[in-house]
Amino acid sequence: MKKILWILPLFALLAVACGGGSNGEMPWEDDLGTKPTPTPTPGQTIAVGDVLPDWEEGCFDIHFINSGRGECCFYIFPDGTTMLVDAGELTLTYGDGPCPQRPNSSIRPYETYARYIKHFLPQGQNAIDYCAPSHFHIDHIGQPEVATETSPVGYRKAGLLALFDLVPYSHVIDNAYPGYVEDDVTPALDGGLAEDWGKFVTWGVKEGKFTGARFTPGTEQMVMLYNKDAHKDFKVFNICANGFVWAKNGQGNGYLGGSKSAKGNPSCCGFHVTYGKFDYVACGDLTSTSQNLFAAYYRDFIGDAKLDAFKTHHHLGANSWGSKMQEYNFNPRVVLNCSMYQGQPNPDMLNNVLNNVAPFPFWVKDFFTTNGHENAVAANKELYNKVAGYNGHIVLRVAKGGDTFNVYMLDDTNFEYRVKSIHGPYTSR
Repeated sequence: MKKILWILPLFALLAVACGGGSNGEMPWEDDLGTKPTPTPTPGQTIAVGDVLPDWEEGCFDIHFINSGRGECCFYIFPDGTTMLVDAGELTLTYGDGPCPQRPNSSIRPYETYARYIKHFLPQGQNAIDYCAPSHFHIDHIGQPEVATETSPVGYRKAGLLALFDLVPYSHVIDNAYPGYVEDDVTPALDGGLAEDWGKFVTWGVKEGKFTGARFTPGTEQMVMLYNKDAHKDFKVFNICANGFVWAKNGQGNGYLGGSKSAKGNPSCCGFHVTYGKFDYVACGDLTSTSQNLFAAYYRDFIGDAKLDAFKTHHHLGANSWGSKMQEYNFNPRVVLNCSMYQGQPNPDMLNNVLNNVAPFPFWVKDFFTTNGHENAVAANKELYNKVAGYNGHIVLRVAKGGDTFNVYMLDDTNFEYRVKSIHGPYTSR
């Protein structure tokens, strides 16, 4: 969070004050007021209504940034290394029953993501370390129809591609680099801006804007860059990509199982974060055979009642909870969901998860989703009464060492990032 206060021209003093970082490059910030001072300061008790304090050294932050028009997840590692996974941007009319755009329809979603990220970047940083898109669908990297500009090298600027101009990133890791063509292990590109993404990354690597690498299951590619030795019990382990999943063979040894998947959702990249006792898994929109292979990873490498937090597959749609996930007693303590439409989360799936409908296992869990469409909430009042939090940014903050964590819902109707509700502390398992 930047500590510099911007002095606005006298005529702007009547504008509505919204919080944010210092960035004179963003034209949509010109009429914004002074960023509110976080209260209380980091380390003190946080109350509803407070501006969420900054990340602190030793903590691990997971931010689900809500624009209502795409998925965007931002991570801060215990040493301050940062990672961005997705930054979707859809048209207002895309899909059936879109949720309201946040904070309003006058601000492009990628600008909302950039403003949020610059607010929460660790002190002294002005770039994201890792950009690791889960896959290339429009709600994860952007939709061509919203692009209002094309770069000189031919890629259209929307979502994750446009965000780079406001908040650059240093390392790109995806499931199709460097060729961005179908081959023996890479499915065909799928998504309206998929080919544009390939042009963008090819250009960026050639010009030295960032490095590029292929997302490889069974490896640790997103490593801490600033103070790794101080947090040796933290790691990000790649689970899956393109249908290949890290698994155990008959001798109990790890190996790369699976095979080339269908394009799109089954080819998503996924990873497992461990920090002391804390375990978290995120695998984009994973579906089909890849999803059941992932469930075997959970069984073999995490175990029953050990997962603390889980990002839902495919926005908790109808195909988001595979049969093997049920068979292996998949039971995270906290479930986090990104949603954009009236049907997300799918009411039947939400009922299965919250009410432990057979064959779903019984466990105590708190469910959070960035959006609950007003029609879905009205039609499922009893169900949404059991949802721990919805309609806002979601922040999961793991305490130093990984023993406990809290979840905060933040107001997404402005740029102040004030706390709407507080959940926890939870004890890592």
